[in-house]
Amino acid sequence: MKREFITNLLPDIDKAVLDQIMAEHGKDIEGQKKLVASLTTERDTLHTQLEQAGETIKGFEKLDVDGIKIKAAEWETKYNTDTQALKDQLAAKEYEYSVNGAVAGLKFTSESARKAFVADLTGKKLPVQEGKLLGLEDFVKGYKESDPNAFAPEDDGEPAPHVVSKTSGGNTGGAGAVLRAAFGLPTSEKEL
Repeated sequence: MKREFITNLLPDIDKAVLDQIMAEHGKDIEGQKKLVASLTTERDTLHTQLEQAGETIKGFEKLDVDGIKIKAAEWETKYNTDTQALKDQLAAKEYEYSVNGAVAGLKFTSESARKAFVADLTGKKLPVQEGKLLGLEDFVKGYKESDPNAFAPEDDGEPAPHVVSKTSGGNTGGAGAVLRAAFGLPTSEKEL
């Protein structure tokens, strides 16, 4: 719809009202364009699929029934193998996330102690339920008993004491000595 069409029908129409009508019409047109684009894409996809199906059917005409059965069995085996590999991969990732979540709350004496603990925990293959490792507490308790130096001591809330070492004592002249040395003067007042 064009502005001239509306102004010819309604010559006294207010410009603001005409702008609103045109804006709403534009929204409708854009919506229809999106729908047409979506339907066109769907049609093209279905057309491509139909062509591929036709080519596949022509290929089946050349195959014998036994060949089709063999191909179907091969594809089924490949599907089952790939599906199982994907399930195993997802289970391994879930277990890895569970182990990392469990280790996050523990304090170790070193990074190598943490890595060794993670390797042992991963090798243990504890069952996972709702993202939690079942039997983790028993595993940690046993690990602490077998390797107590792997874990940092529990923090009792008191800060560690700060030990101060002995100072060398005495004034070495400070900034004044540095300035005197820069001007070629003796570095201490006693040498004056």
